[in-house]
Amino acid sequence: MSSAFRKIHRWMGLFLMLPLALQGLTGTLLIILPLLLPERPHVTDSGAPAGAEAVVAASRTHAPAGMIPLRLNPARWNGDSAMVTYGPAGERHPTFEVFVNPDHPSVISTYVVPAYIRFLHNVHADLFLLPYGQTATGIMGVVLSLLAFTGLIIWWPHPALWQNGKWRRTIIISRRARGLRLWREIHVSLGFWLSFMLLFLSLSGAILAFPFARPLFGINGPDKRHNHPHHTALPAVAGETGLDTGLAALKRQMPEATLLSVQLGEQPTQQAFEVILPAYGPNHPATVQYDPHTEHVRISRDPGQIRRGEWTFQWLHMMHETKLVAPALIAVIWKTAVGTGGIGLIILAFSGVGLWAMRRYGAARRESGN
Repeated sequence: MSSAFRKIHRWMGLFLMLPLALQGLTGTLLIILPLLLPERPHVTDSGAPAGAEAVVAASRTHAPAGMIPLRLNPARWNGDSAMVTYGPAGERHPTFEVFVNPDHPSVISTYVVPAYIRFLHNVHADLFLLPYGQTATGIMGVVLSLLAFTGLIIWWPHPALWQNGKWRRTIIISRRARGLRLWREIHVSLGFWLSFMLLFLSLSGAILAFPFARPLFGINGPDKRHNHPHHTALPAVAGETGLDTGLAALKRQMPEATLLSVQLGEQPTQQAFEVILPAYGPNHPATVQYDPHTEHVRISRDPGQIRRGEWTFQWLHMMHETKLVAPALIAVIWKTAVGTGGIGLIILAFSGVGLWAMRRYGAARRESGN
């Protein structure tokens, strides 16, 4: 039985070595590179913040042609700048950022979102295999979970080693290890320490990737709140029109809500407020919309009302993409652990191939000697 698991483990790893290493590399870069992007500029002016409409209007003077404002991120604290993101109509991912002084609306600086970040995300999600990339990525997640599971079975020590405590030697690298033994101990010990992280990342990645997984969790269709369709028949009204009135109503009717961001678009009807409610915390923001006819705000997406399956799917998405916000210390630890898992996957892929190549070379030498 152990020999069969070894063969399954070996050939699955060899066949998917490069795709698995690519997944580990792109996943790690998607964690590290955003940390290297510039922070919002500091604002030295003080005073009462200007209206959100004025902030967005000021940012428009520096926006690239053909792009619309997608999102407004208000200043987070005194001395912080506001940020308005831009992108083509119909897109949810911004390609251009404008930093604005929220007290005296004027553009401080602009920033072009690096195209390679979106490129890395696409590679990680579909591996250049569109339109079948998501299914292929999901299959890879299943294979990686099988690799982790069979690796644990292969590693599992003999009962005698459990009794005398010598099993601990199987999860550390000996100082005297050289050559083939060093490669083997690196592969085995690293695989042990990262097995549960790789199991989580592989299974959660497969769930997020498979197109049929969303309906299974009770999510029917894409999130329409993030779409920005082009309305050519509607009058040309700036998407931020009426935003100040809506934010004032939000503050008046829901004083406990903390504003995170404002979704914008081509028309005011596309406005939506992402807020933190004390009942749910920062990891589960709610979406609030303002109705100018009734002058009331309503929760269009209530974290407390979503079904268990959808909540599970969102939790997996948040943890897989390291979007955990609070507690801050746990968020940093988790981001580090996921990044370590990505680096470890690269090392495991190449060390596994190295083990196989060295064993084949040794076997060939022995045959030639005979």
